[in-house]
Amino acid sequence: MRCPGLLPASLLVLFILITVGCGNPSHNPNATHGTVKVFSSSPPFVTTLFPNSAPVNSVPFTMQVNGTNFDADAVVFWNGKPLFTTFVNSQQLLADLTSTNLMFAGIAQVYVRTNGLNSNTVEFDLR
Repeated sequence: MRCPGLLPASLLVLFILITVGCGNPSHNPNATHGTVKVFSSSPPFVTTLFPNSAPVNSVPFTMQVNGTNFDADAVVFWNGKPLFTTFVNSQQLLADLTSTNLMFAGIAQVYVRTNGLNSNTVEFDLR
């Protein structure tokens, strides 16, 4: 239901953008006041896990995740749940596997999320 006298949200945003402008009516549009940094982030990509398998009920350990485009905010996910992750560099992460992660046989799906983007999924074999 629309209230009389109110603008739809899309027009309201446009109205605000037009009326706010740069805030200075004498602004010179040709003047430069610094640089604008545009972030063009590539998604992370996992190439290998080390190790990539373990016996069921193994002692907890740290898994090495190798790949590309990892950033300091990277988190390794194990079957959709985040693991405690240490950023080493843009090509390597360390993820702590707990006894809970290692208690059921099967394939665990592992991926990385960084800069709001998910990587490909790789498999870890618990036998």
